[in-house]
Amino acid sequence: MPLGGIDEGDTEAVRAQYRHLVGELAPLNLAYLHVHHVGDDELLRSFREVWPTALLVVRYGRTREQIADDIEAGLADVAPLGRFALANPDIVERLRTGAPLNEIDPATLYGGGEAGYTDYPTLAQA
Repeated sequence: MPLGGIDEGDTEAVRAQYRHLVGELAPLNLAYLHVHHVGDDELLRSFREVWPTALLVVRYGRTREQIADDIEAGLADVAPLGRFALANPDIVERLRTGAPLNEIDPATLYGGGEAGYTDYPTLAQA
């Protein structure tokens, strides 16, 4: 999560370090680069210049209406659904039909039990 709000040092130096890292990873022919993006679009654009394969971008705090924004802007190839999918076992149908989305319960994340992973209602159950 480059420049994610923690003090990583001089912004331009950090950008240069991440661009260098991504450029060094590119020759490994990995299937994709997964970026947890927090808003430095300039840095993300520079990744596109040196990363030839798929770029997956998770942008925190995006809304349903913003899911495809990074793809449409040419900043990403895939916008993972993560939290949306966790709370909506039928996420594809909900997105296709414009149905409301379940809200995720953060208290159930990483809890080690089944709550939150198997008990969110589907549209048919709602």
